[in-house]
Amino acid sequence: MRTTANLSLSGIAVSPGLAAGKAFLFHDIFEREITGCAIDAHQSDAELARLEEAFVEVIAHLEEAAQHVADLLDSAVADIFRAHQAILEDDRLAAEIKGEIETELVCAEQAVQRVFRRWERRFRKSENQSLRQRGDDLTDLGRRLLRSLAGVHAHSLERMPEESVLVARRLLPSETVFLSHRSTAGVVVQTGGRGSHCAVLTRAMGIPAVVHPGDILQIIAPGDELLVDGLNGQVIARPDASKASSFRSRVRHYASIVSEARAKASEPAITLDGVTIPVMANVGGRDDVERALANGADGIGLYRIETFYLGLKSFPAEDELLDELGGVLEPLKGKPVCVRILDIGGDKPLPYLPLPLEPNPNLGRRGIRLLLDYPEVLRKQLRVLLRLSREHDLLILVPMVTVADDMRRVAGLLRETAAGLGIQEIPPLGAMIETPAAALYPDEIVAESNFVSLGTNDLTQFMMAADRENPLVARYYHEDHPSCLRAIEALCRRAQGMQVAVCGELAAESAALGRLLQAGVGLLSVAPPLVPLVKETIRNSTASQECRSGIPNMQAL
Repeated sequence: MRTTANLSLSGIAVSPGLAAGKAFLFHDIFEREITGCAIDAHQSDAELARLEEAFVEVIAHLEEAAQHVADLLDSAVADIFRAHQAILEDDRLAAEIKGEIETELVCAEQAVQRVFRRWERRFRKSENQSLRQRGDDLTDLGRRLLRSLAGVHAHSLERMPEESVLVARRLLPSETVFLSHRSTAGVVVQTGGRGSHCAVLTRAMGIPAVVHPGDILQIIAPGDELLVDGLNGQVIARPDASKASSFRSRVRHYASIVSEARAKASEPAITLDGVTIPVMANVGGRDDVERALANGADGIGLYRIETFYLGLKSFPAEDELLDELGGVLEPLKGKPVCVRILDIGGDKPLPYLPLPLEPNPNLGRRGIRLLLDYPEVLRKQLRVLLRLSREHDLLILVPMVTVADDMRRVAGLLRETAAGLGIQEIPPLGAMIETPAAALYPDEIVAESNFVSLGTNDLTQFMMAADRENPLVARYYHEDHPSCLRAIEALCRRAQGMQVAVCGELAAESAALGRLLQAGVGLLSVAPPLVPLVKETIRNSTASQECRSGIPNMQAL
């Protein structure tokens, strides 16, 4: 099948644009089958020595991580690292891996993979829930050992050649931080949907992306030429000259439409009935900020600082965080910037903060729920933001607010921290509305807030009971479903004249924009590349009637 030309695969378009490049296949090191690893009997001693070195290195890293987390957070979290150490120090595990090398005459990598998979299956079959959950620990430890054996100390995505099309089974937020415009022309991922974090982050970077295109990893080979249609959800593998030429014509046509919108991007977006709607950008770092300014954003409506945290190996010191955020915000002086405090947990875990497993992480301890349990992590962020507020028009956004008490506690910490720094003018504090409870009954939350911002990605997954990362329920995940729009309308009615922003992906949907403006949404924040097109849509809309026209029909290109 790999010799077939013009092989067409249909998926879901999640980030608009058109791209061509050579396939770069990304495989999880633990899932990839290790083959061609047979050894002679006299080589077993060398493999056992390599194995011993890997165990020593991984145990040392775990001890270092445990100590760091214990100093910063608490010993309970550090104990998770120590539990990982205990697994590696179990004589039975080491003996089984050594036996695999000596009796089966395979290299250390293959022995580790075989034994860890067996142990993982044993744990997952246990009737004891806590033991079943330890299966994830085994997978994580297996990855650590394999990376150590391979001498891997950098992520493979950092070595991706220029103008590649990244193809993967799944991309986690901690992996997407390694993508760059220089190396990544397009992205194709087997799992996920429009609301997945992979979709959100590729949109933010302006990288065309398609998800759920079938079993593409079994169909293409590294280096195959791929055409990625992020407008219609199509991927063409190994195009012939005619198909490639036709695609290049579409690329030029699409570029001309975007160019026309960008020519007016710095102008305000004023509706046909005279209402000015600020259009801001969602960003995760300095590159995003530069793209936002180049695309005419009126400010930053959502700065996701977890993007910085996800690229680290440990929590940053306060001055390190200050330097990072200060550098990102430097070009934005004079423009409003809404910074969301660290939004982790659920489907965005930090690799250096191992948390107890939860039956349903998306409905568990995430966002502000998690930070309130680690107040020093929260205080450090508040101190940095307060220091930056002396030079910037800063707003602070609290993620995953469900009850008013969350806002009261954060507001109290903010006042206390400001007093300690001698700061009297405290930045506006806003609640991110992401749950039906907060949207349908926001009264008490509004009373504790200076503004509210709708995160429609999570609101949709909770309203529709459809995991945004699960392709099996992608047909249920509709941000413009009447129930979601009615929840937004209810929030605007009950927000008592307070500014309501939308920073989820719904803000970029031309078909829904009219409803948002009619509902009373007064600010939109979207991925930087989409700012010009959203402004054009607003200019052809009214704030009091149905949207009369929208952006060009990109799917028709």
